[in-house]
Amino acid sequence: MEGTRTIDVRRVKTYAGFCGGVKRAWNRAVKAATSTPTDEPILLSGKLIHNTPAMRELATMGVRVATDEDLAEVTPGRTYIMRAHGEGPEAFAAAQARGFNVIDATCPIVTAVQKIAVQLEDEGYQVVLFGHRDHPEARATVAYTKHGFIIESADEARALPFYPKLATIAQTTVLQADYLEVVEALKSRTDVFEDRGRVCGWTLHAQDEAVALAREVDAMVVVGGRDSSNTIQLVRVCEAVCPTFHIESPDELRAEWFADASVVGIAAGASTRESDLAESIAFLSALPAASGVSVSVSV
Repeated sequence: MEGTRTIDVRRVKTYAGFCGGVKRAWNRAVKAATSTPTDEPILLSGKLIHNTPAMRELATMGVRVATDEDLAEVTPGRTYIMRAHGEGPEAFAAAQARGFNVIDATCPIVTAVQKIAVQLEDEGYQVVLFGHRDHPEARATVAYTKHGFIIESADEARALPFYPKLATIAQTTVLQADYLEVVEALKSRTDVFEDRGRVCGWTLHAQDEAVALAREVDAMVVVGGRDSSNTIQLVRVCEAVCPTFHIESPDELRAEWFADASVVGIAAGASTRESDLAESIAFLSALPAASGVSVSVSV
């Protein structure tokens, strides 16, 4: 309707959508799909990235997660991509033994953490990883150690036995504040402590940028996978500041959520497609504002 006041939609400026590691993995999968001469699907060791709409798009290109049947009936030379979150050494060895053409799409930052874990254990440290036990990145990283294990909280850290030498690393997408709390708890469980945790810089900057925007708006929308660790952390930091809605795709948005809003911020996880972010902005920018003057989308 002419003259209707519309919501001012403000998106984070820099840290939204595909991060460097996701772009690298995505490009490798797309290249494999477009360069494979047969109609045989390209296989993945697991979800390439934690974003369901993106995975559906890959499926249209013939790229999908390997099934048990795929692994049992191997065609020599068939392309098999290791997910961006990484896989343990046994998974690589098994894929190569089956005759797969293995493409490693592991995020380079994750690979660096894996190497740190091995180095620390070689130096005599008990390696403890702070992360999510069911997350593929955390599982893959500790798989490179002989005795490393995962903890999920500072309470778990405080309950650990005493170790002569103890070192901590982190799943790259955890919340920095949570990790620092774990570090303080672990210091009391050893004589020699080494903090080698490395939270991804993109993740840290994305959280900072989202919080800054959340302070300026009436509500936030975070677009990203429901199983995406970095997206979940974005939701956590934003909802501590203002009402926050987590969606995986634009069709989940509801106008009634923003009936009392004049300014809405939007952020996105590191595996969110730009098209999903753009469609979400278009939906929000067409909504009537609760108050104020007509405004345009801020991008």
